[in-house]
Amino acid sequence: MKLDFSVAVHSLFYLEENSPRKIASRELAASLDLNAVVIRNILSVLHKKGYIEGTVGKNGGYQLKRALKDINVGELYDLTIPPTLSYARFITGKSEGVNQSDHISDNMSETLTDLFTLADDQYRAFYHRFTLADLKQDLYHHGYFKQLVKKNDK
Repeated sequence: MKLDFSVAVHSLFYLEENSPRKIASRELAASLDLNAVVIRNILSVLHKKGYIEGTVGKNGGYQLKRALKDINVGELYDLTIPPTLSYARFITGKSEGVNQSDHISDNMSETLTDLFTLADDQYRAFYHRFTLADLKQDLYHHGYFKQLVKKNDK
């Protein structure tokens, strides 16, 4: 799985924690232990979608534009991890243009895609139940999600 979702969540938490100070991508990169280019690519997406604001230059940097309680985890996940990306690497079977034919190899890719698509829809729906404020609660009080889900599923 790509790191984009984790990078986005970590970055938004870091910006919120350091608000109202503007945070440079190199500072975020140090916090995430990743290359600043990777960080800037994700920040660009977050900026375009209105989660953060940023300025360039000597006194530039990024700031959180929305409150964590107003950022849905599922929407952020959908933005950073397209559906096919989350399971495409798990699919086997023959690709088009292979000469030899057997029923299992010819159909495995489509069958697994159907299965993974159904599962993907279910966990995406689960993620949409939470906000980044909920994630932050679990960050400081592990087990918060289990309690929240148990309470809401009653």
